[in-house]
Amino acid sequence: MKSSLKKIVIESNAFVFLAALFLTGLFYLTISFFSSDSFLRSFFFRCWYVQALTTWLFFTALLFVVSKSVDLKKESRILDTKVSIDQLQEQITPESAQELLEAIQGLAITYDNPISFRRLGELLWGYTYGEEVVRLNQELSRRDLEQIEGGHLILNALKQLIPVLGFLGTVVGLSLGMAKFPELSETAGNIEALRTLLKDLAASLSVSFDTTLLALGYTIIVVMLSSLLRRKEELFVDRVDEKARVLISRLSHANPDVTAQPRLLEAFLRDLLQKFLHQLDQAFKQTVQKLEPGFTELIHHMEGLQKSLNNPPRYEIVVQPLEGNRRERQ
Repeated sequence: MKSSLKKIVIESNAFVFLAALFLTGLFYLTISFFSSDSFLRSFFFRCWYVQALTTWLFFTALLFVVSKSVDLKKESRILDTKVSIDQLQEQITPESAQELLEAIQGLAITYDNPISFRRLGELLWGYTYGEEVVRLNQELSRRDLEQIEGGHLILNALKQLIPVLGFLGTVVGLSLGMAKFPELSETAGNIEALRTLLKDLAASLSVSFDTTLLALGYTIIVVMLSSLLRRKEELFVDRVDEKARVLISRLSHANPDVTAQPRLLEAFLRDLLQKFLHQLDQAFKQTVQKLEPGFTELIHHMEGLQKSLNNPPRYEIVVQPLEGNRRERQ
């Protein structure tokens, strides 16, 4: 499903670029019918390759804004007409949440998986599995905003490329103007030739101003339209958040699942106690194995000491006279 969605996005982006190219060609074809002395024709055809490329990028950005605006309008219409959480009068139980989740999944397939259906479906899925739906809703809201920001990557790149092309045209115009200076010094004595060169020099220098002016004008329009689009998308996400909060208030035991939390806590504590007792038993056995040789040696030593106390050794003292003393007496 992700690969097919990515393929659709790539194809839609390619269509936008091709459509912008067609509009650029049509625009220049229309300008070509103007008089050669008209300001509009000279403005767009002087350094036409830079002006045409800038115009193509402008039409591309404009079509991206229009495409996203159409998608946003479709999402808003689905949110207003298909998501009727306010009409729910009864509390949603895990059993009814499962039925509602299946219905939302079917509608999501029908309407190309809109943001509102995806948000409500994930909240119901989290509720049926005992997750904290309030925190889940906050995380999903941040994800939707990040997804909107990711959808503006191409548009942000175009907003940066358009003024760069304008400055490129400025460099081209200044280069063409500087190339006229050697000819200007050579024809200093010829008034007519000098006048012609000055006219060409002014035309070359005007290229730099024309390209910069067009690029800045396009950039201002794109920035204003993209900012307006971004604001509308943020307001839409806020509306989805409000619908999600209404759904959470309709859930029985809304914030966390009260019936599931004690069971999860009891199972967690039971598992933790079993692990602790097992580790304690292993540690006790290892300690006994390490101390067993010392205890055995101590017991043998105590037994030997007891035997020595019960059967004390007997010593005889024999006193014998010294032989030297006997001889002196004799």
